Amino acid sequence: VVKWLGEQAEALGVEVYPGFAGAELLYDEAGAVKGVATGDMGLNRDGTPGPHHQPGMELHAKYTLFAEGCRGHLGKQLEARFNLRDGADPQTYGIGIKELWEVKPENHRPGLVVHTAGWPMDNATYGGGFVYHL
Repeated sequence: VVKWLGEQAEALGVEVYPGFAGAELLYDEAGAVKGVATGDMGLNRDGTPGPHHQPGMELHAKYTLFAEGCRGHLGKQLEARFNLRDGADPQTYGIGIKELWEVKPENHRPGLVVHTAGWPMDNATYGGGFVYHL
């Protein structure tokens, strides 16, 4: 779906830059957002430019859409600069569905909820998970 949506946006003239994270907000003289700068590529572990270093790019746009997920680092900067959380009670959690499975009735346990990071609850993967029986 994401690939298809990207193709639809590009067909409308939107420029999509997959693989480049926004590292810095850019503002015009009036203080409005004019775009983002991508991070430098090809840095050594200590942050110094390596042999394949490429400086980040400034991407200026009439409209800048921020879709970096729940309270991303650029979003937090926007919230602080423009007081976007003043008088708001922000949501502190989210619920999402990644997949829906059809399960045979004999394999279903009513009330069982499994929360996990990493499968199959491997303690070496993301610290394991949690199982709750209701």
